[in-house]
Amino acid sequence: MSRLLAAFTAFWLFILPAHALDDDHPRPFDGNYDAMAIVDEAMAEALAENKRLLLVLGANWCHDSRGLAHHFQDEELAATLEAHYITRYIDVGWRDRNNDVMLRFGVSAVYGTPTVFIIDPTDEHLINRETRSLWTSAASRSIEEAREYFADFARGEAALDLVESSLVYQSLLIEIEVFEAEQGERLAEAYEDIGRWRAMDEEDRPEDFMDLAGEVDTWRSRMNRQSRRLYREAYRAVDGALSELAGESEVTAATVARLDQSNPDISLRFQPFESERW
Repeated sequence: MSRLLAAFTAFWLFILPAHALDDDHPRPFDGNYDAMAIVDEAMAEALAENKRLLLVLGANWCHDSRGLAHHFQDEELAATLEAHYITRYIDVGWRDRNNDVMLRFGVSAVYGTPTVFIIDPTDEHLINRETRSLWTSAASRSIEEAREYFADFARGEAALDLVESSLVYQSLLIEIEVFEAEQGERLAEAYEDIGRWRAMDEEDRPEDFMDLAGEVDTWRSRMNRQSRRLYREAYRAVDGALSELAGESEVTAATVARLDQSNPDISLRFQPFESERW
């Protein structure tokens, strides 16, 4: 009988939708759609206490936003956050709210929720720019990953490795940031339109509302993947160029200097999203 009950329970756990399994997860996003004052206060607190500012941009409707908040309840991770971060939850609605908070830290639009900003309050530098979208799949990531990620950033920025110290690599990062800013501005406009239409009665929405909403979802998902790919490609391209330049020798700071002086032709594959509407 116990085996039958266990099998029955496992069956229902398998077929239940994800949101039915996390109803007990926190819902900390409170509709604070004018959150800049919250950020200002938290920034001052982080600076006074010599901590990082941690902003979680998400929404209560989002399974992964609640999943990350649930991870934050883990005893070990909670201790790390308490010791090293000032944490605030910023409600972005359907990704169409509090855009001024994103822009403050050089991000035009989020690609998914939750997006995590880890900020140095001394200069408001977004430390985790390259991995800020990693936690959009928070509910399916392990608590061990979360512990390691936030502990790593709590220790302070690691010294630049040889690839990251290259001016060639830094110039590629600037290219990526410019591309993301351009795409983000368009996405932010699309989010605003979708959010406004979603708030309307169904009969007042554009006839192709569902198609447009689906297009924006496709767009942001592609941008999320492309952003991660571009950062990886930039690192690998410079790493490969350094290895080729060094040959059989070890890559050193002198190798980096030679690469920077040679001004190598390294290009990245930027793929803007084509939309007839935005």
